[in-house]
Amino acid sequence: MEYCLAEPNINLFILGNIENFGFESPFQDVWFQRQRGEICGVALRHRDNLLIYSQQLDIAFSEAVSFLISSKVRIVSGKNTVIEKILPYLPTDYPRKEMKFCELDNVEKLINETSEVAMATESDAMEIAMAYGQIDEFQGLYPSDVSVRYEQIVNRIRTKVGIHMFIRRDGKIVSHVNSAAETGGSGMIGGIMTLPEYRNQGFSSKVISALCKSLDQRKKTACLFHDNPTAASVFLRLGFHETNQWVIIELGHGMQS
Repeated sequence: MEYCLAEPNINLFILGNIENFGFESPFQDVWFQRQRGEICGVALRHRDNLLIYSQQLDIAFSEAVSFLISSKVRIVSGKNTVIEKILPYLPTDYPRKEMKFCELDNVEKLINETSEVAMATESDAMEIAMAYGQIDEFQGLYPSDVSVRYEQIVNRIRTKVGIHMFIRRDGKIVSHVNSAAETGGSGMIGGIMTLPEYRNQGFSSKVISALCKSLDQRKKTACLFHDNPTAASVFLRLGFHETNQWVIIELGHGMQS
């Protein structure tokens, strides 16, 4: 934890998952590597996702790739400087997504009128999971099986690991956001979506503002990833700024040795 706290926001997922699920959960494992008696890298598997971090980029990357092969994970992600060191050792050219990592540094730019934004309960989880399937940008980022998406969402709500917020129009959820992970000082925003036919009406700005205000009230910095120039203009307008780069490698059903 101390090692990852050198960059607390970029390591929000690793820190948050350890804080919330510890080292004994059946769906999560944490490993570290040492060089000269000191930790030089950390890897965390949460279900079929693996996160890798190294402060000084001094881990044995060939060993890390062998580890990835044995892990049978679907997605590997981390800050770009770490993932770039791994890429030469991969057995094939897997699809990858490059994203920008942003932090909120001006809450005064958030939208004040968010009265129509509602807090999701467990009864909303399936509708949210189904709405995910209508968003082309979510392909590859979330499980294709709606029941798996539902279980992840309802578990997050039930355990209070994160919160989901949405706007309902015409009897259905049309815009949504959630905190995907939270630590004592940060909160990762994810699941930002508005159904195609309801876009360009300010709904995403409202749900994002409502969630950011909730985090700010609890003394937590809001963070998020994006790879969309249009979305970037929205985040900038709401008070976010880019601080790092993030890369996601899509391995499908796992690497083959």
